[in-house]
Amino acid sequence: MADNEAVYGLTKDGFRRKRLPEILADINKRVADRLGVEIQTGSNSLFGQLHGVYAYEIADLWEQAEDVYNAMYPNTATGVSLANAAGLAGIVPVAGTKSMLTATCYGTDGTSIPYGARIASSAQNGSTWSCIEDDAAITSSKAIYAALVIRGDIVAGSAYQLTVNDVETSYTAVDKDTAVIVLNALSKKVGSDSIKTSIDNNVLSIRASSARSAFRISAKGLTITRIGSPIRFQCINIGAIDPDTGTVTSIVTTTPGWSAVNNEYPTNVGQDAESDIALRQRWNLSLYTRAAAMTEAISAGVKNNVTGVTACMTYDNATDATDSDGRPPHSIEVIVDGGDDEAIAQEVWRLKAGGISTYGTTSAQVTDAMGLKHDIYFNRPDPVKVWFKVKISQNPDEELPSSAVSDITQALLARGQEQKIGEDVILQRYFAAVFKSTTGVGFIDLTAATGETAGAYSTDNIGISPRQKSVFDVSRIEVSIL
Repeated sequence: MADNEAVYGLTKDGFRRKRLPEILADINKRVADRLGVEIQTGSNSLFGQLHGVYAYEIADLWEQAEDVYNAMYPNTATGVSLANAAGLAGIVPVAGTKSMLTATCYGTDGTSIPYGARIASSAQNGSTWSCIEDDAAITSSKAIYAALVIRGDIVAGSAYQLTVNDVETSYTAVDKDTAVIVLNALSKKVGSDSIKTSIDNNVLSIRASSARSAFRISAKGLTITRIGSPIRFQCINIGAIDPDTGTVTSIVTTTPGWSAVNNEYPTNVGQDAESDIALRQRWNLSLYTRAAAMTEAISAGVKNNVTGVTACMTYDNATDATDSDGRPPHSIEVIVDGGDDEAIAQEVWRLKAGGISTYGTTSAQVTDAMGLKHDIYFNRPDPVKVWFKVKISQNPDEELPSSAVSDITQALLARGQEQKIGEDVILQRYFAAVFKSTTGVGFIDLTAATGETAGAYSTDNIGISPRQKSVFDVSRIEVSIL
């Protein structure tokens, strides 16, 4: 606008949008001035009807102009506009990734599992997983479970042999031996720290302690009746999907010889696509990524440069004595949620000051420019599951929409995901999220609990230690209308 003192539009104080009542009033005044007479502008008049139509269209243009202006700045841009604006600062939004798990597939030795074969969680609304191995198979050459039996009677002088990882174990039966005696003799020789054995109903079960301890097995004089092999599956949906162990037990793609499946080991959890809130926070921290040897720079570097990291906090102890949190003198403690251990250690080594030690219970080794190896220590935050119970009553002066419960639930979840490592959950801060999410709320009763299952709900704030992080989920947020 030509007028430097313009009330609306792009001014020295930013953009000010002209709203519908102001637009309508200006149209009415301009038409009256042009005609030179007073005109009727009531809702039932001709001018009132026409001007109302024009004003709505013009108001939409003003709103669009304001959105274009706001799309340039991280605090007001959203969605693609925010991503494009962040790109100007060299910041790319983090794409969501899929969770992966290693499931034990049970069945007949030699059974192939097709690429893309699906399994699913037995829980209600459970997740579905797809095989990502090209040559997956239930095989005795890569087993984490094997069941063996002795067919027929035990004959004195007969040799029974087990070969596990190319180590041969044998037993020669003597008079009056039973199947249990023979199996027990073999199991004692096969058992180790990585391989456990048990006997039940004349069946010898051999199981690896972890998926990484898979073994090769063959037998003479015994029959392998069942094999369990570790096979990798990927969730078909993007996001931080983490089923409880022992719940992914349904075979969706039936295959002859494949009888059962079970997720017996922890899931490599994926991550949700970065939200607008998280991207704005990372943008604000981008200044620190150009620095080093300071706690803010280490936190920003680990979060921005290590794939899968969702949160990071760095604490230091600059004194000559161990501090109240157990940190040694002149040390830093980096607490990281998500990400690969080795990648985190490398980034901490790159950014920390020389001569400063690292503290934590998790460690990984890095190699410096001279080929020397260094152990870098850090910690993982202990998750504190938070449960919310919200009761609201309607404001008689406003309408409470039918989507209010869903809107409030999502708003509380989004606010909870903003919680940082070591940050207390202050319940009063969540009231604003409820009021902003919907209209018609007159009263809020918000209580919270913690634990794997909800403990006693209370209006007290939830204290979070520096080595903890509060975690939220829709299933733990209960909203009801009084």
